[in-house]
Amino acid sequence: MHNKYGIHEYKKENLFKYDTEIDILYLKLRYHYSTLKADQFKFNFVNSPICEYCDKNKQETIHHYFMDCEKFIQQRQILKNNIIRLHQHFHNLTNRQLISIIQGKRENNIDNTIYKNIYQFVKLYIVTTGRFA
Repeated sequence: MHNKYGIHEYKKENLFKYDTEIDILYLKLRYHYSTLKADQFKFNFVNSPICEYCDKNKQETIHHYFMDCEKFIQQRQILKNNIIRLHQHFHNLTNRQLISIIQGKRENNIDNTIYKNIYQFVKLYIVTTGRFA
């Protein structure tokens, strides 16, 4: 699977069997009920919350998965680039703003259509990382 997908390629390829699977996974990520190590650790499902995909020795949280994990640098850059192109408000997008958007925070001056596109790009990131496959 190529990591250069834009939103149109995502729709054409139908990268996930059912789009609702990604929707559910995204909700689980936002509410900290995912299979990320930190989420699993708090319920004693795993022995350690540390990310096994990079060498940073950090907990695998939603923030780490989207912002820091060394394994997903390319996918993260594609996500940022896709969001930056949507609206001038995002041209100087910081990691703090990005994780805030990913976790569902909206700004009143941004149209809902923009957020629908961002949602698609976040789902694309989730699929192309292969972390939950």
